[in-house]
Amino acid sequence: MQLKKYSHIILMKVGPYCGYSLDEIIDIKQKEQKKVGKYFWGYSGVFCRPLVIRNLVSNAQGNKIKILFVETKSDFVPKSFEKFKYFSEDRSVWRKLPDDVLLVGNNNKPHFAITGTKLKKTNFVLNLSEYCTLKGVFPNENQRFDNYFRYRVDKACGVYIPNEDVDRKEVSIQYISELVEPFSVFIK
Repeated sequence: MQLKKYSHIILMKVGPYCGYSLDEIIDIKQKEQKKVGKYFWGYSGVFCRPLVIRNLVSNAQGNKIKILFVETKSDFVPKSFEKFKYFSEDRSVWRKLPDDVLLVGNNNKPHFAITGTKLKKTNFVLNLSEYCTLKGVFPNENQRFDNYFRYRVDKACGVYIPNEDVDRKEVSIQYISELVEPFSVFIK
């Protein structure tokens, strides 16, 4: 099945984490979404920090942003991990995460969470060459996903700008959801 051309996406590699299988994580997040009205998906690293996601939201100008998940088999278990208890949109005002939210990870480095809804299993192919990253709030047509989303890059914010002059490079999407407010938060 081919993807409908979503104008704005967040693409993430996902897999087993901290002793939870991907199936368990999806089940936890779907239950979280039912109880809290949205789910919080935690992550770390330099890609897709909250400001980058806010830039994507700004560029989308009210269009829905889809979160697309590519399954990876790698199982990452940090040496130590704890449950995150607080979130903030600006790192100055911190609020307690709802009791039904489960976010775990290594508190020694910065962590974030995207907020989504309508998380469901799917199966379609995404042509990476049709999406490019953002440079600030503008699409960077010189940095397409087919050359960007590889190796250690495990998440990216993208804008659909087709280019017939490049080869197709496809990935299989296993889960899809919709980004909702507050979009991306800091967690601790």
